[in-house]
Amino acid sequence: MEHPTLDNSRLGWLACAWFEKFGPKSLDRLQKYFGEHRGKEALESDLAALIKAGISENSAKDFVEWRETINPQDLADKLAQDGIDFVLPWDLLYPQAFRQSSTPPAALFWRGGTISRRPWVAVVGTRKMSAYGKRACAQIVTELAQANAGIVSGLALGIDACAHQAALDANVQTVAVLGGGLDKKSLSPSSNVPLAERILLSGGVLMSEYPPGTPSLRQHFPQRNRLIATLAQAVVVVEAGADSGSVLTAKLALDENRDVFAVPGPITSPGSVGTHELLRQGAQICTSGRDVLANASVPVMSAPERPATDEERRILDLCRTPIHVDELTRLLNSSPAVIGATCTTLEMMDALEETEPQIYQITNRGKQLLIQPFSQKS
Repeated sequence: MEHPTLDNSRLGWLACAWFEKFGPKSLDRLQKYFGEHRGKEALESDLAALIKAGISENSAKDFVEWRETINPQDLADKLAQDGIDFVLPWDLLYPQAFRQSSTPPAALFWRGGTISRRPWVAVVGTRKMSAYGKRACAQIVTELAQANAGIVSGLALGIDACAHQAALDANVQTVAVLGGGLDKKSLSPSSNVPLAERILLSGGVLMSEYPPGTPSLRQHFPQRNRLIATLAQAVVVVEAGADSGSVLTAKLALDENRDVFAVPGPITSPGSVGTHELLRQGAQICTSGRDVLANASVPVMSAPERPATDEERRILDLCRTPIHVDELTRLLNSSPAVIGATCTTLEMMDALEETEPQIYQITNRGKQLLIQPFSQKS
């Protein structure tokens, strides 16, 4: 992909975005005051112009001192060295979802390709993931992937990493939003660097509002979480403690008019405290990916017309009479996640219908799919 070159204006905006005291609101004020093609003027403006643009006097003074210590081209070289792109709101690469946000990022540091046009669901949760949370996360992501939904999360330990890995295993695009720099030295946690590389190799995206060399600090997470919530049409919280950042992500999602789902958990588990509180506050219950697809404003992308696979044919054959998904799992000696995801795909193909919760029966379209391969061979 061909990305915009760093001309003098972009070099100016890059330097402004690199200054640690300029958050998205300050950058937005500068961009509105100077205009998108006048980044060089924004960088070189005097104290009075900065204040007139809406920058506080203290921040403006610090910026004037700081800019004397840097060379914008050196910053651009640092990006090139780390394979990082610089994205501004008027660029084609800038996600459309951010344009409708109440607090859109005024600049992004970016690794990877474009974010594909598909439904997007954020899946987040505790770093202290339980075995139950891991199974639930993998199952839900697999089912969402069967509907061609992409997965957004924060590359943290626990549920975030599980969501990214499940998306990769299901061959669906995943986006990681970080609260620090995207260079290898700054990627946090360092144990997830291989996961980040796998995301990039798969065609996924890493993004951050913070320049290379910025550590992932606690005060960065609220804004990082807002970006996660804004990118997706729905947010699923799998496990969360009482004061979890995932609960904050859910609340930020509500601010952005996104649907929020919570996975119920064991009442004895600390990881259930936050999710159960969200349910009490009105979050929708999520026991499968189908709950999200059925109840959220997530456009389901229809599966293409094609013959049924051998696995799908076996399920359709067993569903000639209503049958529970647990019985399908037992008879086919498979995992609940795989059976559930395949049933979701067959529902999208209008080949299967859920007559009662977790009970499926073949449709007329499904019967045609069972016959079709044989008729094609005859």
